Amino acid sequence: MKIPCYYFLKLFLNFGLLLGAYSVFGQQANETPVDRDEYFRRLEERALKLSGKFAEISGTAPVKLFNPRPPKQYSREVTSPRFQDAGSSFSGSDTGSSFSLLSLDQNNSGFSTNRIIDDEVIEYQPTIEDKRGQYFLRPFIALQAPSDLKYETVEPGLKKLDSGIGYSLGLQAGTRIENFNLGLRLSYHYNKFSKSAGVHQLEGENELFSLIGFGGYSTSLREDLIFEFGAGLGFANRFNFATIDIGSSSLNDVSEKTVFTYEFSLLLDYAYTENLSAFAGYRLVGMSKNGPFLGNISHQFEIGMGASF
Repeated sequence: MKIPCYYFLKLFLNFGLLLGAYSVFGQQANETPVDRDEYFRRLEERALKLSGKFAEISGTAPVKLFNPRPPKQYSREVTSPRFQDAGSSFSGSDTGSSFSLLSLDQNNSGFSTNRIIDDEVIEYQPTIEDKRGQYFLRPFIALQAPSDLKYETVEPGLKKLDSGIGYSLGLQAGTRIENFNLGLRLSYHYNKFSKSAGVHQLEGENELFSLIGFGGYSTSLREDLIFEFGAGLGFANRFNFATIDIGSSSLNDVSEKTVFTYEFSLLLDYAYTENLSAFAGYRLVGMSKNGPFLGNISHQFEIGMGASF
């Protein structure tokens, strides 16, 4: 009995298909999962084998295996961003200034950033309190030029008295709150006045012992020089004494009273050490009425030393 050839061909094809399927599925069943490094190692090994076979066919040298370099750590200091004109371009060092601690690893699939810092430039302007200190103490002496003093009397020639140059001295203490200052000012003022009208001769004294609460504002002209202006209100003990000579006789007029006083001031303060300074300023001092002696104002030009702490 003869068996046709196509039966042998059919049997051979079926056997080949079964053997191929077995080899494929059996290899997949026996294959165990591998990590990422092993996968690339096998891939590289296959590539080298293929390269060797192509080299034999073509007669060229096969590709040689090379060792990868170790991973690098990239870091950059954080610096303030530079601003350039619209037509200019950033240099290579500027473009990476906003990032720090950037690491690249060749064994990883990508790069990782530990931290990204976006720089922000904050400009801080120190106040007078920061530069000089919170508290200050200023003893002073001043030259004062009072205005003419008005005097209530029946004698027409004595109604306006000529005030002489006087002096003032005292102590000022206060605290700074940023560029503002608050404090107390204790001072003593003295000057003389006189008047001659016919047979009448008048000479007298004006004394003022005051306590004033003040406030003001300071600004820096230079690192060691500040300008201050301020105002104050307070009370004072005012004493006036006058002697009126009428021919061979004389008459005394004495008045003492607690009066209202006010002031306006301008000041330049120069710091020659960290805690010590010298200052000069102008002060307008006003006082209210004391008996027959009417209200008066005085222009004072003062100098002094200051201590800040």
